[in-house]
Amino acid sequence: MHPTVFNLAILAYTGATGLALAYLVQRQEIVHRLASAATLLGWVCHTLALVIQAVEVGRPPLENVSGAVSVAVWVVVLAEMWGERQSGLKVLGAFVLPVVLMLSVSITARPLNLREIAPVLTSAWVWVHIALALIGIAAFILNFAGAVMYLLQERQLKGKRPGAFYYRLPALETLDQLTYKTLAVGFPFLTTGLILGALWARTAWGSVLTFDPLAFFSFVAWAIYAGTLAGRAAAGWHGRRAAYFAIIGFGALVLTLGAGLFLPGRHG
Repeated sequence: MHPTVFNLAILAYTGATGLALAYLVQRQEIVHRLASAATLLGWVCHTLALVIQAVEVGRPPLENVSGAVSVAVWVVVLAEMWGERQSGLKVLGAFVLPVVLMLSVSITARPLNLREIAPVLTSAWVWVHIALALIGIAAFILNFAGAVMYLLQERQLKGKRPGAFYYRLPALETLDQLTYKTLAVGFPFLTTGLILGALWARTAWGSVLTFDPLAFFSFVAWAIYAGTLAGRAAAGWHGRRAAYFAIIGFGALVLTLGAGLFLPGRHG
């Protein structure tokens, strides 16, 4: 990935994050427009960086965990802009962009090495496995944002006097639907991606039981989201309980990405 262009994207994401948080506090339309413009600028720079990298290596920029996380961030920003435009939820960026910024900065701690391309990565199934998993991760980041907003709004409603956020966040039912829809969208993608990854591991590693930190934490995250989806579908979970599990699942995702970036293993 071209470091200069990607650094420009990080700068734009930093400005967008600050402006989105300022809009959450002030609710001035000009601040929201500036935040949207900065987000779009960051995404365009990020897109250019990914295109440059793809041209340099002659393949999708998914050859290692740093590249995969970068593409995941790109998808998250695109989903945030689309979701905000479709739902009119203008405060969404204040809860999604800080995660985007955190992941973007983490990538710079592990620069991409474009020369270390394993032969097994020539399989098209590997690209499908990675792409599906990344779409799932993007949906779960939005799921996390919805859960945080739900808990904040619920706390406002339970207070004797509604605080400032009460007038800035959507209704609890809207936020609960957001967490459910993003969970329902993300889970099939993550599940299919993990199944393809397990099939590929048998060929590449000789066994699906070979220990790898990223694979292990991926399964933990999948189990949490599977339990949450089952609870919502079969046991009628909603509201606070579902929001707590969304946050726990996101914590497992952070551990998964951290393991891939910073721990030795088959993926890293």
